[in-house]
Amino acid sequence: MTDTRAFGRKELYAVILIAAINLFIFADQNLMAPNLTQIAHDFGFGAVERDVKLGGQISLVFWVLGALVTLGIGYFTDMVSRKRLFVAVAIVGELPCLLSGFAETYTQLFWLRALTGIGIGGMIPITFSMIGDFFSHRNRAAAAAWITLVQGLGVAVGQLVAGFIGPEYGWRLPFIIVAAPSFLFILLFWFSVKEQPRGIAEESLKELIESGAVYTGRINFALYRSIFRIKTNLIVLLQGVPGCIPWGVFFVFLNDFYSQNKGFSVEMATLIVMMGGAATLVGSFAGGLIGNKIYNRNPRYLPLFTGLACIAGVVPMALLLNYPSQVGVENPSIIVPLLLAFATGFMVILPAPNLKAITLNVNSPETRGSILSLGNLTDSLGQGFGPALISLFIIGFGRVAAFNIANLFWVACGLLQLLMIFTFPKDGQRLTALMKEKARAMSAQEINHG
Repeated sequence: MTDTRAFGRKELYAVILIAAINLFIFADQNLMAPNLTQIAHDFGFGAVERDVKLGGQISLVFWVLGALVTLGIGYFTDMVSRKRLFVAVAIVGELPCLLSGFAETYTQLFWLRALTGIGIGGMIPITFSMIGDFFSHRNRAAAAAWITLVQGLGVAVGQLVAGFIGPEYGWRLPFIIVAAPSFLFILLFWFSVKEQPRGIAEESLKELIESGAVYTGRINFALYRSIFRIKTNLIVLLQGVPGCIPWGVFFVFLNDFYSQNKGFSVEMATLIVMMGGAATLVGSFAGGLIGNKIYNRNPRYLPLFTGLACIAGVVPMALLLNYPSQVGVENPSIIVPLLLAFATGFMVILPAPNLKAITLNVNSPETRGSILSLGNLTDSLGQGFGPALISLFIIGFGRVAAFNIANLFWVACGLLQLLMIFTFPKDGQRLTALMKEKARAMSAQEINHG
């Protein structure tokens, strides 16, 4: 990724620190999942309360409240210093995660997880807004792949720590282990990173900004409203809700489902979910690199790729959910569930970095934080209401039927992504023309001042 002359060692160092902080923030995400039953026993909950309160209510407040607050964070991302906002949001996310390890009541855990959700949600618009000013449109899918890879690695690391340490040492310790190291990286970022100029990665603005001109574009209410006139934005926002609901099955319920209903141990069930998590790492990285090549060949093919990949992921997930129960089987084989989990995670995550790149490539630098926070809101609605909705399906139909119903939401998500075949190229061309117009205005301003 060398087509941006403003990118050097200092910028690489900054991106690495941004990625490291994201890794630890996202490691907080699924620390409860491997130990839902243990937490339920600790608080005196039965099976229904476990699924409704721990699986449903906490997931709801974690994602939805966090996303609503991050709408404001996204707006401020386009107005104020992103460096300062990034550090503040990181602390808001990590401190309550650390304190979750000391929660003594369900109420304490509930609100601490809500605050952690604000931190995770706020990371997304700030991180990708900054990434948009490190890489040009030709390399944003690949750059988003790296960041998505790190975020997925964080989720996997957190799940692994909780799954293997929780059963032996208790469910609280993983929260402390995961949160503590992040504060070192936050301090390094604060004292050693210089903020990247807004707009410097745009081809028409790069030379002007490098010569000393300042991109003065900032979000306002009129620009915020204009976000909703971009058809690609609307589709990206709409597909987020159905696309995230099945992940509630995978990362909230599947671990407990395989250990309590399928006859596997907690450790083996954790390995199955971890294999899906590992697949999301491989798939997000591969998806971004493939998407980058597809975009540079023909932008129209990129949403075709993402939509078909999302729909294809329904098949291995269905096989994973309906795998025969191994209750009563001595030493049940884990090979097939591992392969199915890998196939599911790999296929369905392929669109993720490309949707971020699509969003960056149709929105101007001063609106990217806002649209990314809106995208995070719709994703979080799916992730938050998803487990709550699934928990209601569980009460009505049982776990297996509820999980199969949730799986079908990926079909709706993929079909919506396919609609961007008709909107994405036009919206990208519109942004290119807008940036050229802004460059002419900046050049004229520089001449007048000279």
